[in-house]
Amino acid sequence: MSGVLANIALGLVLAWVVFALAGCVVAPWLAVALGAAVGLAVVGLARETLVPGGLVAVLAPFGVMLPALALRHMGGSLGLPVVSFGTLEIVVFLGLYVAFLAASMGVFPVDPYRLGYAPIPVGVMVLAVCLYGALTGNPFLPLVAVLGQVAWVMGWGSSNWFDYVLHVMMVPVAVVVLVQRVLGG
Repeated sequence: MSGVLANIALGLVLAWVVFALAGCVVAPWLAVALGAAVGLAVVGLARETLVPGGLVAVLAPFGVMLPALALRHMGGSLGLPVVSFGTLEIVVFLGLYVAFLAASMGVFPVDPYRLGYAPIPVGVMVLAVCLYGALTGNPFLPLVAVLGQVAWVMGWGSSNWFDYVLHVMMVPVAVVVLVQRVLGG
C-alpha cells in the first residue's frame, strides 16, 4: 500500500511543480491541466524508471502534507475557497520547524521526533492542531493532522506520525511564500 501511496504523492507533487512553473506563463486552469497530465504520465507510464524512483528515494516519505498542499494550492488557483495562512503563521511555523529539525538531528539535548512514535503524544498533538484549526477557522491543518494519524495508525508507511504531517521540503516552500509576500507577488 505504501508504494502505491508514494507514487500517488509523487504524481501530485510533480503536478504541483509543473503547475507552479507553467502558472508563470499560462492561465491557472491550463497550468493545473498541464501539471495533472505530467503527474499522471509519470505515475502511470514512467513510475518504474530511474527518475521517478530516484525522486521517491530522495523525497519519501511524502506523508499527507505535501500532496495536500499541492491540491490546496492548485484548487485555490481554480477558485475553490481556500483560507490562506498568515505571514506570522508561516514565520512562526518556519522557526519552530527548523528548530524541530535541528533538535531531531541532535543539535539540542531534546528529541521531539521521538514523540511521533507514541499514541498518547500523537493524540494530544492531533487534538491541539484541531483546536488551532477551530480557533483560526482553517480546516486544512486539522484535516492533515487527522489524515496523517489515520495513515499512521493503518501503518501505510512510516512508524512516526511526524513523517505524515511534516516534510523537509516545507522549509523551502515556506521561504518562497514569504519572499513572494515581501516582494508583493
